[in-house]
Amino acid sequence: MTAACLTAALTALISAFFPVTPVEPYLVALAAATEYSPIALGVAAAVGQTIGKTTLFLGVRGALHSARLQGWVEAVERRREARRCARTATEPEPAPSGSTAVRERLRAPLAALIALGRKLLRLLDRPSLAAPILLLSATTGLPPLMATSICAAGTRINLPLFVAACLVGRSIRFIAIAYAPQLVLGLG
Repeated sequence: MTAACLTAALTALISAFFPVTPVEPYLVALAAATEYSPIALGVAAAVGQTIGKTTLFLGVRGALHSARLQGWVEAVERRREARRCARTATEPEPAPSGSTAVRERLRAPLAALIALGRKLLRLLDRPSLAAPILLLSATTGLPPLMATSICAAGTRINLPLFVAACLVGRSIRFIAIAYAPQLVLGLG
């Protein structure tokens, strides 16, 4: 049982940095193949993910306070603004084509979902909404927890609140996922 919990935590830690290696399939397979407690497996995975997301949060927060990084960001913003001014002064606005309209219609549902995620991330800076948004992100994945962790680093949210919301949300998510094989297969 200890080895299974450690591997679940390690897999979750890796998936905190590399989303292409999700821990969810591993949890489902581990819970289906063994008779280990779904609660223990889910909490172990939540601890691993929380450690990873907290490391990401602290790393971004430290980078945001770096004078060198702030200088780079300001230089990029100045160049972007100069290009924008030069482009609007010399180029007329292109007329929309038929294929552009079709693309825009196809992008609408995805754009709405992205807009919702961005709105939630903007609300992250409000102290009364930070914990609920982090909890929502950690539990459902909307907005993605990696994006939420990065954006939260630039806000006034304190570290204990971030860790608690991440741990509780991920525990709920991973315990539910670890119970899935029992529900589907009628195990236990």
